[in-house]
Amino acid sequence: MPGHPIAPAEEKQVQDDVTKLEELVQSHDVIFMLTDSRESRWLPTLLAARYNRLLINVALGFDTFMVMRHGIRLAGTPNLSCYFCQDVVAPTDSLSDRTLDEQCTVTRPGLAAMSSALAVELVVSVLQHSQRGAALPDSSGGTENRLAQTVPHQIRGFLSNFQFISLLGQPYPNCTACSDKVLAAYAENGFKFLKLVFADPHYLSKVTGLQEMLEGVDALVFTDSDSDGWCET
Repeated sequence: MPGHPIAPAEEKQVQDDVTKLEELVQSHDVIFMLTDSRESRWLPTLLAARYNRLLINVALGFDTFMVMRHGIRLAGTPNLSCYFCQDVVAPTDSLSDRTLDEQCTVTRPGLAAMSSALAVELVVSVLQHSQRGAALPDSSGGTENRLAQTVPHQIRGFLSNFQFISLLGQPYPNCTACSDKVLAAYAENGFKFLKLVFADPHYLSKVTGLQEMLEGVDALVFTDSDSDGWCET
């Protein structure tokens, strides 16, 4: 996981685990991502994009949840954003020195069952569509099956007011998981690239250009004398 350095004695085991995970991703059509922490979702997200596999991601809050699909990359078809495309910082260690309730999702009792059911139904909708995982979220064509009229990208649920909404996210060219920069670095360097990501929580920001972008933002200040403008420090 990003920001989780591995000890030299564990390197061989971790490399074997990565190889096994690669084999599993390549040999299956759909991946269900149900882990707790952000950083634990990074490598499967990267592998899904690398091997063009449909990934169904489920994330829980206390009274909210998100179910989304990503991973399919086809020429001529707009890509959907992945779980990390909305981030402007790289995933890092969110587990060390945290209490148990901070490490694990504390959630309302029905949330996991509701979100998991929607994740399964999302896969059903994908399978009923002629374009499968490449189906556009606003497309109801390509099938005469009334079981699946739409194939959303993201489904967000809010138990505070019992509402569901569907959202469409655009891919981010500096994404730390699915951007061309990250995929190229992984394709070229494989496990060596992963070791650098594990050891340095800032390495992904350097590879993707996020660090340069954030440094550019830090170089700007807002002046009281000019409420409509920014100036460089």
